[in-house]
Amino acid sequence: MTKRIDQRAMVRALIVFVLAVAAFTALSALGSTAMAAEVTDVATATAPADAGEAEAVTADALLDDEAADEGGPTGDRVAQNVFNGVVFGLLLALASVGLSLIYGTTGLSNFAHGEQVSLGAMLAYFFATQQPVTVPLIPVEFTIGWPLWLASIAAIAVAGLTGYLQDRFMWSKLRKRGVKIVQQMIVSIGFSLALLNFLQWWIGPDRLRVSTAIEERNQIGPIRVGDITSVSIAISVAALLAVGYFLLRTRLGRATRAVSDNPALAAASGIKVDGIIRLVWIMATSLAALGGILMALYDSGTKFDVGAKLLLLMFAAVTLGGLGQPFGALVGSLVIGVVVETSTLWLGPDLKYATALAILILVLLVRPQGILGRAERVG
Repeated sequence: MTKRIDQRAMVRALIVFVLAVAAFTALSALGSTAMAAEVTDVATATAPADAGEAEAVTADALLDDEAADEGGPTGDRVAQNVFNGVVFGLLLALASVGLSLIYGTTGLSNFAHGEQVSLGAMLAYFFATQQPVTVPLIPVEFTIGWPLWLASIAAIAVAGLTGYLQDRFMWSKLRKRGVKIVQQMIVSIGFSLALLNFLQWWIGPDRLRVSTAIEERNQIGPIRVGDITSVSIAISVAALLAVGYFLLRTRLGRATRAVSDNPALAAASGIKVDGIIRLVWIMATSLAALGGILMALYDSGTKFDVGAKLLLLMFAAVTLGGLGQPFGALVGSLVIGVVVETSTLWLGPDLKYATALAILILVLLVRPQGILGRAERVG
């Protein structure tokens, strides 16, 4: 029932992570050098021929303005973007781990998982805002205005309840009726669209701020980090460590891994498979809600469709780490996060998600089962 993490797979994960960071660091350095040379050439061409001193001043001023616009020297920019990538990867991992657990225990690729991320952020806003809010289908406005910590706890609890209700009244019934995985996946796509439109109808299409507090940033070496970001890092690390402890050290966690390995054998061993799957749904939706709340604080706002935009990255992280491997989802999320943030050093922001998918393709060409996945024998 117990399963050891392959140490060689962990070494491979570390190697991929380091290579990804090194590759984007080198490319960003080359891009910055070329940009500086281009600025110098432009300053030289536009300056008068008899104004050598003025030429040097103009070039220096242009370079200083460029550095200021880009957030400081190249080394500082790289360090800041790598740090931002690690933070983004930790927040993405909160949702990706839950998605991986659902796939591992049920085989379902849940396309509605992104809306669980949005739901967590929307519920936190609902409980914490000082603006009048309403309950769906009840035309009465009221204000709750709880502190953010209490609103977050309530949002996570409600999100966990939605996971219980989903499995209790929909997914468990589909499994008992023998509905195939592909058909369940199509149901999850429809459920995703329904939740997306429900959130837009309930909360609205505007961008919302879960917290109105102004974040103070502290300089730590070449990295600037805000107080809210520091708290988000601590919470995400604590939550991920708690999930790891649950899976590796508790009886229910070992049962969860047994169901993920072989549901039939786990049932024959006396494990209540349906109860474990329901627990996984509660955990997955709660973690997704926590990730949505922390992501809203990290981005200084949220919208009803933020989870839908992150869904592709979550699938990429789960696939990169190894399907059904929760620890692989963590490693994959960190790789995706660093790649997404560091790619903006030499590519436009609109292409940063495309670079993450490119890394996914390259890794799968070398290791089709993912970083921590196990190779399956065919034939």
